[in-house]
Amino acid sequence: MNSPRPPLRLVGSTSRDEDAGDHEFIPVERAPHDLHPPYRELSVVETVDADAPGTDDPPRTPLSPRFVIVTLIVAQLLAASTFLGKYAALARGDDAYRIAASLSVPASLCLYAGAAMLALRPGRGRALFIAAAAGFALALPFWGVGWSWSWPVAFGAILALAGAWFARAEVRPHEDDAAQP
Repeated sequence: MNSPRPPLRLVGSTSRDEDAGDHEFIPVERAPHDLHPPYRELSVVETVDADAPGTDDPPRTPLSPRFVIVTLIVAQLLAASTFLGKYAALARGDDAYRIAASLSVPASLCLYAGAAMLALRPGRGRALFIAAAAGFALALPFWGVGWSWSWPVAFGAILALAGAWFARAEVRPHEDDAAQP
């Protein structure tokens, strides 16, 4: 049940009478559809152009994802280098570790070459990252997932996939598309 509401009107308070305890509302004389009170003071806010010379803070360049990937690949290289003696000892055996080493060495070289290409020129090295991901993925079961020396290989496979993603070619508009409205 909706009861009819009384018509509303805009009112203003008199701040001069507040000290006296009189809180009577006085109607404001303006159009009923005007919801904003009149402006009493205008304040100007100036924005500072960050590119303008003379600003105190130097301009900051955003961190590119490709450099994050390259940094993580360097971390993978450092992690794998701690196990080099273990990798060499395992590769000398006559079992599955020799297969793992024969897959991991070319995959590592592809990963590091792809990282260098990605760091130097964006959009390069995708094929190397895909080859590295495939090599690490095939070598990981031979190294054994439960051992600590296999984790740099697994991390390398993940980074190779991320590198392949960030090394993809940028989509550029076709020359004929520029004429379209």
